[in-house]
Amino acid sequence: MSATSASTHIQHLPVSRIRRNPNNPRKGRNPERYEHFKQSVMAQGILQPILVRPIEGDPEHDFEIVAGETRWQAATDCGIEVIPALVRAMSDEEARIAAAVENIQRADMTPIEEANAAAELLRQTANDHEEVMRLLGWGRTKLNARILLTHASEAVAQALVAGQIKLGHAELLCPLGHADQNMVVAKIVEQGMSIAEARERLLKLTRRLDQARFDTSGCTGCAHNSSAFADLFDTSVGNGQCQNLTCWSAKVAAHLEQCLAEAKAEHGVVYRSDELPAEGYQIIATDGAKGVGHEQAAACRSCASYGAVVSARNGEEGTVTGRYCFNPTCHGEMVGTYQAAVKAAAQAVPAPASPSQGATPAAAGAPAGKATKAPSKPRTLRTALRKVAHKAQVQLAHRFMVSHAAYGYAQAISSVVQDIGRDVAPGLADKILKAAGVPERPAMAKDRVAWIADLARLDEAKLLALLAQLSALALCRTVTQDDFDHSEAAMLAAEVIGRNSLDPREVFAVDAEYLNLLTKDELLAECAAAGFDRAYEAAHGKGAFKKMVGASKVKELAQTLLAPLEGFSWEGHLPAFLKPAAPKGADAAPSTQSEAA
Repeated sequence: MSATSASTHIQHLPVSRIRRNPNNPRKGRNPERYEHFKQSVMAQGILQPILVRPIEGDPEHDFEIVAGETRWQAATDCGIEVIPALVRAMSDEEARIAAAVENIQRADMTPIEEANAAAELLRQTANDHEEVMRLLGWGRTKLNARILLTHASEAVAQALVAGQIKLGHAELLCPLGHADQNMVVAKIVEQGMSIAEARERLLKLTRRLDQARFDTSGCTGCAHNSSAFADLFDTSVGNGQCQNLTCWSAKVAAHLEQCLAEAKAEHGVVYRSDELPAEGYQIIATDGAKGVGHEQAAACRSCASYGAVVSARNGEEGTVTGRYCFNPTCHGEMVGTYQAAVKAAAQAVPAPASPSQGATPAAAGAPAGKATKAPSKPRTLRTALRKVAHKAQVQLAHRFMVSHAAYGYAQAISSVVQDIGRDVAPGLADKILKAAGVPERPAMAKDRVAWIADLARLDEAKLLALLAQLSALALCRTVTQDDFDHSEAAMLAAEVIGRNSLDPREVFAVDAEYLNLLTKDELLAECAAAGFDRAYEAAHGKGAFKKMVGASKVKELAQTLLAPLEGFSWEGHLPAFLKPAAPKGADAAPSTQSEAA
């Protein structure tokens, strides 16, 4: 994408009225190159315009830099008062993406700066690697290499920017912990090691059989089992290093693949740690400064951005850590919403008299007041669960439309207008609608479904039951792709359900087909929401539920949940994503117009 467009125009703006971009992806500017650039600016001025956007609410500035902060800083340092700029109106999100793309396409950007910019784009796109590759024109190999650099310690990043080490050195060091990175980079710089020398020594040091994550029983007695090259570290590495890189790499790769497969069965969405920027994911906590609340944390388990990370770091290969959110923007919003609710509740409710009276802080668990009343839903449901929701909504709305002919007629009118509109003179269909007192048929689906629902309030024509049934088939079109939220049929179904307070329990039941779609975390969330865990404890004794869960695989757990349990039934239970929203108000009965009208 380009940061400029037809609406962009060049102006000469006062440097003092332009402020920095707080999300500038450029980090670690090379001091020597910057000094040379300033000398060029002193001699020739700023030749290439910077990119800015207008801002409001800042009395000291009228514009914010989107791309070109180095040129702006050089102009400031050189005492230049006016700078050429491309001015373009952009939203915050558009500005962040444009800044990353514009900066990363500049030839003088360092690999660390490219890594930061790529990480920012991944954050903006909820870790959509394919979209980031499209925006940057990169292949997967380069994107993965830059993502790896976000795991560099400060010492490694500084050494790379300063030219003390090469990119290959940094890529070798990034899989290590920061303490080891700092230790080894100092020795590489001190001894002037080439990339090949560092790789040879580092690989032998990091292939310690006593720290291998895979089964090493077959390594006993192997001719390649030895130890050497302890000079990179200050501590002894002991005996038993593998010196066969091909064999070691194959076993690590096989172990990682096995761990990834097992993790996906348990957690749904899974990434390798080296596929994500260092700050590209957040743990979902219920309480504390980064908490989102118990209700939201439970809802997040069904989100398409919720899952686990499988470590690819040396010595930790295959370690699985769950409860992560891979959409940092959404996570930040949820944290902010919950923290605001906790603060409001704390201000509204008097503090307890004393801890000895058994009171608990509002923020610990369920905050007092209205702290837990904010909507607690995943940003985007997993595809399998969206399919469940789509099926239930369509069945519910279809049943209603068949028995309420007016909705069928309204849908038929919409379809006829669409079909005829292609083949008749432009505007003719709209002219007919206007003569009947009906607004034009909206072009956007989200507006059109409301138009159809409003149309259904008009008088019903007689003897159109068949047309109502045929028109209602518009809700039964097969969804062949992952489009359960945005297809017209799905949105119309949701509109019908919301306006008429229809109950999903009429068409949905907790059964094996549904439970087998869920991850283990989602099954546990359903147990807590429906009270199965408490009923199981009551029937089998304290601690029995936790013990049963720990000993069960996902499929086994799903079967246990459907087995008869005294004092419990799934009947009437709805997943959170199927619970109706606040009623919009049932549709009024169609108006009756006089015969004279």
